[in-house]
Amino acid sequence: MTYHRLDARFASPIQKLPVELLSHIFALATHDIDQEYDGPCPPFDHETVKFPVVLSMVNRHWRNVARATASLWTSICVTPALFDDDENDGTGSPRTLNTKHISSYLALSRKYPLDILIDARDSNWNFIDESEIPSEFEDPYTPLFTIAHMHATMSLILPHLSRWRTFSLLTDVWAPMYLALRYIQPALTTVGAPALESLTLMRCNDFVSYKQMFHPPEMKDPIFLHLGENSIAPHLILPRLRSLVLCGVHVDWASLPTILSHSQPGLDTLDLSYHCLEVRPSLSEFHQILSTCPRLEKLTVNGSGPCIPDNLFEGVSVLSDTLPPIPLPRLREITVGYRDWSLLDGQTVLELLDAPNAKTLTLEDGTLPDMHMVADAGSLLAYLGTGRFPPARGTQDALVAHTMHEGQQQQLPIDQHPSSASCHVSKGTPSTASTSTSGSPPHVPFPLLEEVSLYKVKSSPRQLHTFYGGLAHLRHLELKDMPLSALPVPIPAHACPCPKLRSLCIKGLDNRDDRAIAVFADALALARLRGGARVLEALEVHVGCTNDPELVAENTVVSAAGIPVEIVREVRRESYLDSDDEEEEGDDCEGEGDSMECGWNGEFDSDPYMVGGAFNDPVFDAHYAGRALVAH
Repeated sequence: MTYHRLDARFASPIQKLPVELLSHIFALATHDIDQEYDGPCPPFDHETVKFPVVLSMVNRHWRNVARATASLWTSICVTPALFDDDENDGTGSPRTLNTKHISSYLALSRKYPLDILIDARDSNWNFIDESEIPSEFEDPYTPLFTIAHMHATMSLILPHLSRWRTFSLLTDVWAPMYLALRYIQPALTTVGAPALESLTLMRCNDFVSYKQMFHPPEMKDPIFLHLGENSIAPHLILPRLRSLVLCGVHVDWASLPTILSHSQPGLDTLDLSYHCLEVRPSLSEFHQILSTCPRLEKLTVNGSGPCIPDNLFEGVSVLSDTLPPIPLPRLREITVGYRDWSLLDGQTVLELLDAPNAKTLTLEDGTLPDMHMVADAGSLLAYLGTGRFPPARGTQDALVAHTMHEGQQQQLPIDQHPSSASCHVSKGTPSTASTSTSGSPPHVPFPLLEEVSLYKVKSSPRQLHTFYGGLAHLRHLELKDMPLSALPVPIPAHACPCPKLRSLCIKGLDNRDDRAIAVFADALALARLRGGARVLEALEVHVGCTNDPELVAENTVVSAAGIPVEIVREVRRESYLDSDDEEEEGDDCEGEGDSMECGWNGEFDSDPYMVGGAFNDPVFDAHYAGRALVAH
């Protein structure tokens, strides 16, 4: 008895495709990216990067095509999921990082640009920094992804620096991040990263940024992006950089403008978040950084920004002849987060931006929930709604001339009673142009806003109404963890704010039944109609919004005044599997005689070129490479 390959006429249609077309299909399937994805990190993880391996296991033909298609192997993902399971001997010693797939992907990708994600976070970490454990009886926290793991990773990928297209590094504690930066810095400033378009560095511990001093102090030196004597020309360091995300990671702010100014496409995304006061850029450095990004389209400054000089106070303009507004005509998205002690930071950032074409604004109060201070954002809202900061504490309410985008003027009130948590303007401080009533009427800083999100913003209803009065083109409004008094409804003697508003989303509403929400929606719609505004097309209400992983969203839709109201309510997750089913599901990868194991340590983890591996499995090939006929 002998076996013969099935005639090509009887092969499956996909086997008849030209190699070039099959290769293109593989590439589309491997790098299928949601066009709306706009996250700071690459849209892949340690599971999705295995897809080229899965393709190569179908048959010999597919394996040959996959191995010959270098673009399939360009996503490098390094996480604790790559740790060898057999290294956990109970002694607490760090486990070994299995780097086989990293080496294979680097080789198979040949000279193609690389997208690299190093996610060194520990899902079980409790957000306590290793230097902050107070008790001598507690063991210091040892990161799951240690310095040794980072050393092994960087030694593999750093020689391919010239191929880096995107690089994202996420850590919990600072030591692994600090080591990685020390590795990258000399190579970056002496060789350069000619293909790097996106650089994301995130220390995912927001709590340390609430301190004034940086921890750990022995690692606070801004070593990264420092231009020294041995550095190459600035235009060779990051010539193609388009996106820069620095969350909890500080750099040499003085050198950054020089490097960014030589980016040929120009930076279009900048995110500066969660920096403690000690490592923030100065006001002049922050101004220079933004000034070197005239093509900026998306800006996020959250819990960061410039260090404010002691002679500046809330309500006093920071602008001067040496510190003019920064023209950013392409800026479309603005996110500003402030805290109870940093309202002046938010004011400074907003005032420095000359972005008349901005479409989206997010304003967030990032004060810790257990803080007993209240950050009154009235001055920020007044500036956003009128172009002026309110006068000093104790003055009477004033009507400020507000110039609409079409050139029409409207008198709007400014509430003059901020909370006790607001910064004080010292006696004798001279008024500036922003508080003066002389001269031409101020213009709304962002007159074309269409989408606005307010998260936990605290202010009086009248200050919010002043803010809404400057949103003549607003189409979508999102309010999270804010009282119902923050809704854009008309007040006596004033026109209805946000006349073009089409959709409204309210998150964090207290627990109410559907009927009560429908009645509330009726009242809101009626009030806006009477005020001359257009009818809302959609209203979305999130009840609770705790982000508890044990809860799932349950949607219901009711109608109020002809408006569809979608109610999103969190409910307890139902268990559809009994304990036996769950055990069977968990044992799918552990049965006797089953060579497939979960993760990289099973069939995916073994050497793909060994007999039985993904690239050398004769039994698998004989069965699946083509249909076989038994000949007599």
